[in-house]
Amino acid sequence: MTAVDAPTADVQATFCGTLVDEWIRCGVRSAFVAPGSRSTPVALALAADERIALHVFHDERSAAFAALGAGLRSGRPSLLLCTSGTAATHFHAAVVEADLAGVPMVVVTADRPPELQGVGAPQTIRQDNLYGGAAHWFHDPGVPTMTSASSWRELAQRCVLEARRLPSGAVHLNLPFREPLVGVSGELPPPLDTVLAHDLRRPLAEETRRRLVAEWSVARPLLVAGRGTTKEIVDAAVRRGWPVVAESRVRDSTSVVTHFDSLVRDQDFADEEIPDLVVRVGDPPASKVLGQWMARHHVRQIHVSPDGRVFDPDRAIAERIVCDADELVSVFVDLAEPEPMWTRRWGEAEDRARDAIDRVLRSNEPTGASSVVAFVRSLPDDTAIVVSSSMPIRDLEWFGGPLGTRRVFSNRGANGIDGVIATAIGVATEHSGPVGVVIGDVATLHDSSSLAALARRGLDLRILVVDNDGGGIFHHLPQKTVVDPRSFELLYGTPHGTDFAMLATAHGLTARVARTRDDVQAGAETIGPHVTVVKTDRERDVAAHRDMHKAVADALRDGR
Repeated sequence: MTAVDAPTADVQATFCGTLVDEWIRCGVRSAFVAPGSRSTPVALALAADERIALHVFHDERSAAFAALGAGLRSGRPSLLLCTSGTAATHFHAAVVEADLAGVPMVVVTADRPPELQGVGAPQTIRQDNLYGGAAHWFHDPGVPTMTSASSWRELAQRCVLEARRLPSGAVHLNLPFREPLVGVSGELPPPLDTVLAHDLRRPLAEETRRRLVAEWSVARPLLVAGRGTTKEIVDAAVRRGWPVVAESRVRDSTSVVTHFDSLVRDQDFADEEIPDLVVRVGDPPASKVLGQWMARHHVRQIHVSPDGRVFDPDRAIAERIVCDADELVSVFVDLAEPEPMWTRRWGEAEDRARDAIDRVLRSNEPTGASSVVAFVRSLPDDTAIVVSSSMPIRDLEWFGGPLGTRRVFSNRGANGIDGVIATAIGVATEHSGPVGVVIGDVATLHDSSSLAALARRGLDLRILVVDNDGGGIFHHLPQKTVVDPRSFELLYGTPHGTDFAMLATAHGLTARVARTRDDVQAGAETIGPHVTVVKTDRERDVAAHRDMHKAVADALRDGR
C-alpha cells in the first residue's frame, strides 16, 4: 500500500502531526484544549509532542480566554482547539477580544466532513467564517489527503504568519475529519527550508522624524501613555521634561502622572493646565473624563500606534502615526525642552493628589477602591496582575499610583468582563512569578467555570473578589439618577446573593472573607491558588470616589 492509499485515519494523524511540528518550528509553545471527539486527531498530535505545553479546560470559553491570556503575557500565538458544533461558538468572545486587543492566536475548530453537512448530523453547524471579521484570516483545507501533503507545512506557517501580522489577532483554521478519528501517524513531510518571515517592524521615515521634532517642540506638551507604550518611550519623554500621563499598564516609573482622572475633574486645574499638544501612544486609559477634557479644549492630539489600530472615539485625533517604539524614542531625543514651570506644575499636582487620595484610602473599612489598591500594593514585586474591566480597572487606574515592577494586564480591547479568571490562568502559564487577579462579583459569576480544576494546575493565582452584590458600576452612571429605584435595582443593581468564599471552597480552593484592610493585604500575601472576598456597599463605594476626587480638589486649591 502506498502513502497515497493510506487509511483516512492515518492520513489525518500524519496531517495533524505535521501541523503541530511546524507550529512549534514557528515559535508556538502552548496549546489550550477543550476536549471533544471530532477534534481527536489534533488533540492526540498535541499530546504526543512534549515540546508544546498542553492545557486542558472543561469548557470552551475558559480555554479561549486562557489562550488569550497566554498571548497577552508572551506576545506569541497560542493554539486553541475544540470539537465541532456549538463548542466553537464559545470561542467567539475571546476571538473578538484578540482582534481588538492585538493578541495573536491560532484557533482550530474540528468539523464534520462535507457528507455530514446539511443532513441533521449531531454537533454540526455552519463553521465557515464563524467569527466573521473578528478573525484576521479563515481557511478550511477540507479533509486531508496525502496528495495535499506538500502544502501542510505551508498551511501551518500561514496560520502563524496571519496571526502575527500587524495588527495581530486570531486566525481560524476549520478542520473537517472523517471517522475513524484515531490513526497512526506516518512519516511527516520534510521541513521547509525556511520559516516564513515575520517582519513586524514599522520604521519611521527620516523626513517624518524631522517634521515631528519640529512640530512637537512646544512649550506645553503632554504624553498619554497607554498599552503599547514601552518603558523606553516613557523614560525618553521624562528625560526631555514632558509630563507623562500613564494608565495602569504602563506604570513602572515614579515620574509619571497617575492620578490624572482626579486632576482633570477639578475645574480650575482643567482650565489652567491646557496642553499645546498631546501625543497619545497605544490604547487609551480607562478615563472618559481625560478624553473629554482634551476634546473640550480642542487640544491638538497625535496618536502613535505600533500596529496601526485606531483609538479615536471623540473624533479628536489630528494625525495618526504608525511606527515602532524605538523610532518614537529617536524623536524625543531631539526635542526642545518644554516650559519648565509646565512640567513642574504637573509634578506638584500629582504629588498633592497622591497624598490626598492616600489619606482617604487609609480607612480600615474596606471599599471597592481601597481594597483594590491595598491588595495590589501588597502583592510581591514582579507580580503579573490581571484586572477586570468595569470598576476594578478604574479603581486601580485612578487611585492605585505607581506600580513599580508589577505588570498589569486587562482585556480592554472590547472592555468586557468575560473570562477574567481564565485570562489570568493563561497569563500564569507564561509568567514565572505570582499572578494577582482583581475582579468584581458579576465578572466572577461570568467566569466561575474557570475555577474548575484550578486547585490542580499548580499556579500561584491570588484572587481578590470585590463583592458589592451586583452591578456597582451603574451607580456611577446616569441610570442611577434617571431610572426609578425599583427598576434600577432590577435592571442594573442585579443582586445575586452568591457566597463567593463557599463557591471557591466548592472548587477545592482556600478562601477568606476580608473585613479589614489588613485582611485584604493578607490575601495578597497568601500563596495561591487562593481567593479573598471583600464585601462592600455600592453606595459607600460611590461616596469613596466622591471623597477622593474632593480631597484632590481641596489639595490643589490649597497649593495655589
